[in-house]
Amino acid sequence: MHSFVTNRSFPPAMAEVRGFRGVRYNPEVIANFDDVVTPPFDVISESDRATLAAKSPHNYVHFILPEAKDGATKYEVGAQTLQAWLQDEVVVRDDEPSFYLLEQRFAGLDGKQRVRHGFFGVIRLPEDGDESVLGHERTFEAKFQDRLKLTTAAQANPGAVFLLYDDPSNELSDFLGQMKNREADVRAHTIDGVDVRVWRVADDPAVHTFFQDRTLYIADGHHRFRTACAYRDQMRAKGAPDGGPHEYAFMGFVAGDDPGFMICPAHRLLTPPDGFEMKVFLDALSKWFDVEVVNDDVAGRVESSSGCAIGVVPTSGDSYLLTLKGVDRTEMLGTDHGEAWRALDVSVLHRAILEKTMGLDENAMLIYEHDAKKALKRVANGEAGMVFLLKGVTPNQLFACADSGEFMPQKSTYIFPKLPSGTVFNRLD
Repeated sequence: MHSFVTNRSFPPAMAEVRGFRGVRYNPEVIANFDDVVTPPFDVISESDRATLAAKSPHNYVHFILPEAKDGATKYEVGAQTLQAWLQDEVVVRDDEPSFYLLEQRFAGLDGKQRVRHGFFGVIRLPEDGDESVLGHERTFEAKFQDRLKLTTAAQANPGAVFLLYDDPSNELSDFLGQMKNREADVRAHTIDGVDVRVWRVADDPAVHTFFQDRTLYIADGHHRFRTACAYRDQMRAKGAPDGGPHEYAFMGFVAGDDPGFMICPAHRLLTPPDGFEMKVFLDALSKWFDVEVVNDDVAGRVESSSGCAIGVVPTSGDSYLLTLKGVDRTEMLGTDHGEAWRALDVSVLHRAILEKTMGLDENAMLIYEHDAKKALKRVANGEAGMVFLLKGVTPNQLFACADSGEFMPQKSTYIFPKLPSGTVFNRLD
């Protein structure tokens, strides 16, 4: 387990976390939740969507990734789908505000079985200048607009934002421990290989109090968070009353030191530029790195290294381990980013290796793969000329970048597993 350490220079705002009247699949209609529960929309490929859609006409993918038909836009179809499910009581809304405890059992990339615990609730969205919720990634307009159009059409938060919180004294252990008291309300096995269980429990004032002086960090779902804030602003512009459902957003909460929480690396595959020579490249890097030939378990050597270490594996020839020397990172990486950004291995890779040494543009096309074995196989198959293997960003590095307002390089983190979609969700009417 890791400890949660931050370097905030500002006082946290008051985070208002509470239960909500969740919308859930009706077990009298849905016999097998495997047929309807999905991963989040942004990790569902076209082939995955087809597989999920074929499982059931009520699979959640029909709502979160709708398809246009009969002259209606896909957003109108998504809203119509949800409305039909509500009318037919395929999904039903709980009578009382509740929290929804979550357990996920899964195999990590190392093959070890893990368990992660958390819960679903809602949070009052922060105002400008309120730093109770911090992120670390840039958002992109097309994906944001896509989610905003669906949210507006359906008046619902289709998926939860994944938030991390600090609980070093295990103050929420009794709350989360209610999972042990009875069988889960929802059990499902999702296509990403995760066993999911969800329990509905009472809205608990102790949880409200616990979060009042804590900062929350977005682990995953930056576009969903931006969407929720934009929807809130839209509704305010229309004269919606203060304190209405639009002021709150659907969130999944996990402790930063939960033993089942992992941040996987996103390895970089690319085709070297014309005229690239490995010997010249490595010689140039030797001023910053110790360069070692490693042809046995390069990924393992990277992962076990205590400092900044990056693996380099070409389609043929030797593979290498680059271990950063005790260099001045400001001199190597520049001053346009702060210390938290410069501390990232992925920043060293992008700025010092790809840009300064290889001469690639900062927006160069890269292939991202979070599974080292798959990345190495793709290079061996000739899909790319080489791969750079990384360690995963640590939770503390994520927190430090968020605290300092720094955006990490694109796809610096890959959270596995994602929060499930379809076990429960939040209406905004």
